[in-house]
Amino acid sequence: MNDYKIGRVVGVSGERIFISLVDHSDGEDTEEGVPPTMIVNLPGDTGPTPLLIGQPGTFVSVGLPSGRLLAMITTIDMKESAPLQSEIRNAEAEGDAIIEEHKRVVSAVPVGTLDAAGNFERGADVLPTVNSPAFAVPPTTIDSIYRQYADGNFSLGHLSLIPGQQANINLDAFLSRHGAILGQTGGGKSWTVASFLQKIAAFPQSTVVLFDLHGEYASAFGDEADVISGADIELPYWLMNSEELLGLMVDRSESAAPNQIAKFKELLQAAKDKHPENLALGLDRITIDTPVYFDFEEILNEFRRLDTQMVAGQRADRQGPLFGQFTRLLMRVDSRLNDRRYDLIFHPQTYATSASMEDLFRRLLGATSTARKKVVIIDLSPVPFDVRNSVISLILRCLFDFSYWYRRVNGSSYPIAVFADEAHIYLNDSDSDARSSRESAERIAKEGRKYGISLTVISQRPREVSATILSQCNSFLCLRLSNPDDQSYVRNLLPDSVRGITSMFSTLRRGEGILLGDSVMMPTRIRIDPPSPTPHSDDTSFYATWNEEPEEVDVASVLDAWRRQASN
Repeated sequence: MNDYKIGRVVGVSGERIFISLVDHSDGEDTEEGVPPTMIVNLPGDTGPTPLLIGQPGTFVSVGLPSGRLLAMITTIDMKESAPLQSEIRNAEAEGDAIIEEHKRVVSAVPVGTLDAAGNFERGADVLPTVNSPAFAVPPTTIDSIYRQYADGNFSLGHLSLIPGQQANINLDAFLSRHGAILGQTGGGKSWTVASFLQKIAAFPQSTVVLFDLHGEYASAFGDEADVISGADIELPYWLMNSEELLGLMVDRSESAAPNQIAKFKELLQAAKDKHPENLALGLDRITIDTPVYFDFEEILNEFRRLDTQMVAGQRADRQGPLFGQFTRLLMRVDSRLNDRRYDLIFHPQTYATSASMEDLFRRLLGATSTARKKVVIIDLSPVPFDVRNSVISLILRCLFDFSYWYRRVNGSSYPIAVFADEAHIYLNDSDSDARSSRESAERIAKEGRKYGISLTVISQRPREVSATILSQCNSFLCLRLSNPDDQSYVRNLLPDSVRGITSMFSTLRRGEGILLGDSVMMPTRIRIDPPSPTPHSDDTSFYATWNEEPEEVDVASVLDAWRRQASN
């Protein structure tokens, strides 16, 4: 353990330690202190190693009764030391000059303890007190800590302040306990996600489902990815459970809603029970939530009959018991059936039988018989906004149910990692239209760890993402965040011991982030490896484009694609 002393503790609070750096002195036996250049030379087996002291994001260690406290530097200040009045009077009386003193004070947040053997443990039983010595931390110590914790050699990049050192993380902890990638527009989120998933795709097998709202990632993974375009995807109505179907049909604020719900469940059960294909499946029991095919039009026809039914009376025909109870329900359903944007749900062409469910799930999991795909990209850019939430909700719920039943059947998990890009749009706490997709994601966040399905949310507006989901995330990769409200929100998500690190978020470069949580032993400033190939997320260069020779604007083809809702 390194014994190069650089200062002493002058203050301790609940989450910060203040260290005053001492001036450099080179005695016969020991060398200590920090010169004005802020660079010290640490002795080593291969000669002295220069180390910059006081750089935010680097580490210092502080003496404890048994071992050392490791702390990350967040700020450094140069403070003037005002002379006492008695010193001023004495100097004036003797004709001496008063030399101003400057103190260099470092603020650091504790991250863990090192025992005498150099083994690192998160947290600390005790904090140091004033006058405790502070020591420089060589790069070899940091490297040793990462190697102790990382499971394998999965690295997102390099340490920003020690470029030669890989930033290894515990991938199992990041995924199984859920994670978040947060950063403002232009901070490098798309690059980070592409780089992260390219490294995951290097495994012999992996199953990643990525929601791509802007069509950015289609070319980022080559042959390792299957891109399911929103224009081609089918998620048939018969995959929905009863609550999801009711959400499309029933307005629960209507006085007729209880009758509508009760009758629909009755008709749905009958439609599933008597369908010939379902009888051939040999199931012991079919419920209203069993994912099997049924004839939706048959249910609607029965609603129409009941809604207009006339029954015999004593003198003349009279209205049936449910006359007029389903009028508004039928209007809502008919409007969706006639809306071509809902064809992917109500008019399936490929997945129109119970037997086709296996083909659909193989496609979603990248496990088709023709070619195994490690990343499945759900390109939702062509999907209209008001249909998107239904699509995302159904996919999330189906993936969770598959994971649940896979574990029940096989006794082991089938790991599935879901990456939700632009999560603030469809996992929003305040948007009622996002309720279905949010609740499906919240179920994964709360229960997914038990069944091997993970959720990673990616957002530029963390305070708009479901608080339930973010509260379940145990790892945060924070890119540049300049908005004070977003910084404050993220700060409140973090443990007290590392909240001071949020002050560094606004200084991060593009493609650089601070990783905190269970996937790393201590907060880590990382320079993300650039992806190859890159996603289509580059900023538009107004300057370069406007400096080119003028071209005719192809308005006609743009309008044609707009009308067709397709780029080809």
